[in-house]
Amino acid sequence: MTNSGAMRWVTFAMISLVCACPAPRPASGPGSVQGPDVAEFAALAWVPDRPTYLMTAHTVREAQRSIDDVIDSFGMLVGATADDAGHGLEQLLSVDPLSESGTTKLGIDPVGSIAMFSEGLDPTIVVRLASPETATGFFEGVKTRGVRTQAIVIDGVELVTATIFGNVRVSWAVDHDWLWAHFSFGLDKDPDAQWFAHAHGRHATAWTKSFGWAKDLRAKLAAKASGLLGFFDTRALLAIARAHAPKDAIACLDRFHPIGLAGFAIDGDGHHAAGRLALELGPAAHGIASSLLPPPPGFAAIAAKAPIAVQWNLDVGAIAGFLAPCFTTFGGSTNFLTRFGIRTGRAAVLAFKPDDRSGSGVIAADLADRSFLASQLDQIPHRSLVESNHQYGALAGHRISIPFVISLDYVLNDKLGLLAMGDGLMDKLVMGAPDPDPPVFALDLIIPGLSPEAWKWLLRVATNEWFANRATEHLYHWHDGHLRVTIDHETLVIDAAGNRR
Repeated sequence: MTNSGAMRWVTFAMISLVCACPAPRPASGPGSVQGPDVAEFAALAWVPDRPTYLMTAHTVREAQRSIDDVIDSFGMLVGATADDAGHGLEQLLSVDPLSESGTTKLGIDPVGSIAMFSEGLDPTIVVRLASPETATGFFEGVKTRGVRTQAIVIDGVELVTATIFGNVRVSWAVDHDWLWAHFSFGLDKDPDAQWFAHAHGRHATAWTKSFGWAKDLRAKLAAKASGLLGFFDTRALLAIARAHAPKDAIACLDRFHPIGLAGFAIDGDGHHAAGRLALELGPAAHGIASSLLPPPPGFAAIAAKAPIAVQWNLDVGAIAGFLAPCFTTFGGSTNFLTRFGIRTGRAAVLAFKPDDRSGSGVIAADLADRSFLASQLDQIPHRSLVESNHQYGALAGHRISIPFVISLDYVLNDKLGLLAMGDGLMDKLVMGAPDPDPPVFALDLIIPGLSPEAWKWLLRVATNEWFANRATEHLYHWHDGHLRVTIDHETLVIDAAGNRR
């Protein structure tokens, strides 16, 4: 079997199983456990006692919608949509596992939950079969393709393992109408297939406390509360990474030890999409909170009306200090983060016309050193002839006015750099009370707020013509998008949400 054929089959099997979900019928067999979580997500009956990660969904439709939302949200960064992914998979696999019709062709019941988990890194997926005969026929067909297989019996169930190439193997077992599939990439040492014994056999449910945290995240998203949710035991995963990492990388890995648990939930209804990722940091969260610098007092009011608003309020110097061991590992330096003397950055674009490069908006930064920004101002020809002094609230600044070309206000001192284009915007930016609880990061987009030509021009400046055209087309499928990173007590929370047109 060629490598390309093997990769095709591995991809087919993994995506097919990930997107397939069991019907909500009671679990049966020696490993089944009961409880409210299993009553809601039937496949959780087969999760071993202490998984390193776990994710699930109520139904295949919810799982597929969650995957679609993620691809549509972040795929625009590479100019791709969920439809593109589905068409690509159909070309490769002769079936689109992201669509319900594709799932039906695979013989999987489209209604029910799915569980994917691991006790190490290699994933196990458990689904209920609508047609065990179809599944059996598919896997029997694998044996006819020249793939080397071996079979053993555990708990009275035949477990078959196929070596695809190198250390890549896939194992499967069918017990009544349940299917187990395990993908091994040589990451975990498990010669006796203990993964199946632990999942299929009787086991405890220490995972329920961590899963409860993920359900709490889901409850905060929206009324629908439907989609993928789960958690990662980050310390367990970090321990595995340390065991395999070179010695000079240990110091970098240890920087992430404060993260105790990561929970996530994705919700949506086809029009609204939302997701939340929470990282349990313990006392380390207070270190991040103490390194946050509030934006100018009027920034929030200006940003609320802006088609594009972005803010980074975590001191770059603190980030450089945190990441220094990681850069040292690879022989690098964090100097590129601090060389410009900029500690934080915010920007809001209120209007932009690409034809004459006119518009309005603000930029604000906390500074450790004003030299770089001062050098940029010095590049304006004959600046002294078009510049005048102005007072903006308590801040001394300047106005640069070139008739029929540009008019801007700026403030530059040892700690602060502000720039505003638009009548009265600088005064609005510096007035008011500072935000006592600023986010670590926030990005807000109102897509109809700028013309397609404006989006294309801005994206073209940052990337290229092809990407700008593709990304703008995909952007206009959405009305708005929001990403926010905050500290909530001892937890770092990342919230993402958007509304389609």
